[in-house]
Parts: sequence; structure tokens; C-alpha cells
Amino acid sequence: MSRRGRRGTALVAALFTIALLASITATVSVQARSSAGFTANQRALTVARLMAESGILAAQAQLTAELAQGVAQRPADSTGLDAVWDAVARREAGRTTGAWVADTLADGAFEVAVVNVSARLDVNSVDASSLERLFRTVASPTAARDAASRVAAHVRGEVEANGRSVGPGPAPDRLAARDSLMQALLGREVRPSARRPLQSLDELQALVGSDARWVALVADQLTIDGDGRIDRRHAAPAVLAAATGDLVDRPTRVLLVARGWQVGHPLTREIQAVYEVAGTRLALLHWRETDR
Repeated sequence: MSRRGRRGTALVAALFTIALLASITATVSVQARSSAGFTANQRALTVARLMAESGILAAQAQLTAELAQGVAQRPADSTGLDAVWDAVARREAGRTTGAWVADTLADGAFEVAVVNVSARLDVNSVDASSLERLFRTVASPTAARDAASRVAAHVRGEVEANGRSVGPGPAPDRLAARDSLMQALLGREVRPSARRPLQSLDELQALVGSDARWVALVADQLTIDGDGRIDRRHAAPAVLAAATGDLVDRPTRVLLVARGWQVGHPLTREIQAVYEVAGTRLALLHWRETDR
């Protein structure tokens, strides 16, 4: 091979090597950025969750302290407790701005809202007629009756003639087996249940149908976390008219909704904690988490 030919081959080899190295460098750079982004997201997720948990604990402590202070100020009657729950109602209705509790720590932050679920109609404990009465305030009689019947049938775990379950969710026989196992593990009498309580109001919307936009108009009067009792002092007139359960003067259950995040990052962690209320004491019943 001539000297010119060897030079040409060397040039091609050098260009190929440069191109290969450039490709490797670009690949490594992309992977490094991807790894850094993943690490940043994981850190943001951890910070958001810790902040949301801190928010729940802070809100529980503050609400408990305010209830205790209300009792201490008026030990002879219940007006001290009523004042605390009246403040919760004003904030929930938007007459008082801001979160119930909010704080920051380093680059993390949280906000917490308090929801009096006893002032709402519990879709998992009321019958179809109660739901229909509430639905009729925003929907036609036919739509209200059909929607209430569908929701009530789902909660009862009823099945269609062909044996398929009504609506989405686990089949009644699987729920019965799960409930039986749980009762056995707890050393209790086995009483299988085919009830399928809704886990969110989104499930209610799915049962009724996405085209029934009127559901959003009564969403703030519905809950999945109640115990069948209604706080008559703070429930809306439509809820009181539809309710068939016991009426009480103060909440028996509250929902704390905490959102935590890392400042400057879009990821938000939401925790919903349901508490049973007995005087000044709060006892945790349910805990739900989701990313926003």
C-alpha cells in the first residue's frame, strides 16, 4: 500500500475512533443525568412523605390541645368544645383562610386541613333512600334514584343475575374469605361479610357514570369515612334532610388531610388520616397515602 493510502486508512480509523468516543461520552452523560434525576426524585419523594407525616402529627397534636384548652376554659359545659369545632367549620367552609396547620423544615413544607366528616352523609352506611334524597337536590328524580340504587347495591355486595359483581372491585366471595381470615386471626367469631364499602368518592363517580357531572355538586356533602352519625350543628340542610342515622351535637369522626413537598419540586405526597373523636381524645382509624 502506498504512503497516501496508509494515511487515508489512518485518517478514517481516527475519525471512527473520535465518533465512537463521542457516542460513548454522550451515552454516559445521558445516563448520568438520568441517574441524577432519579436520585433527585427519590429524595423529593422521601422529603414529601416525611413532611406529610409531620403534618398529620402536628395537626393531631394541635387539635387535641385546642380541645383540651376548650374544656379547661369551660369545664362546666360544652361551649369550649363547640367553639373549637365551630372554628373548624368556618375554615372548612372557606370563611377563614389558610391551612389548619402549616410549617416548613429545611427544604420541606406541609399544609394540613381538617374535615368534619360527621357533617357529611356516609355513602357506606346510609341506605338508597337517603342517597336518593341528597342526589335529588342536584339531579333529576330518575337519575338520583338510579344512582342511589347502583351505589347501595355495590356497597351491599349484591350480584347480578349472571353472577357478575355489581361495579368495580373485588368479588363478594373473595371479600368474604378475606374477612373470615381476618376474624380468625383476631380470635373472633367468623362472620363473613360480602359488603364492599367504597374506598373513595372517585369510585362513586365511576359507579354513577362519568357523564353524571352533578356528583361534583354534592361531593362536599359526602364521605366514605363516617360512622352513620350526623353532626347536626354543622351539617348542611340537605344532609340533615337526607340523614336517617343518629344526630349528635359534635363530630364523632374527623379527617386530617396533609400534603407535604420539597420546596421547588412539583411532587406532593398526600396523607389522609381518619380519627375517631371522643371528647378531647383522637383515636386513629384509617390511614391513606397517595402522590399528587
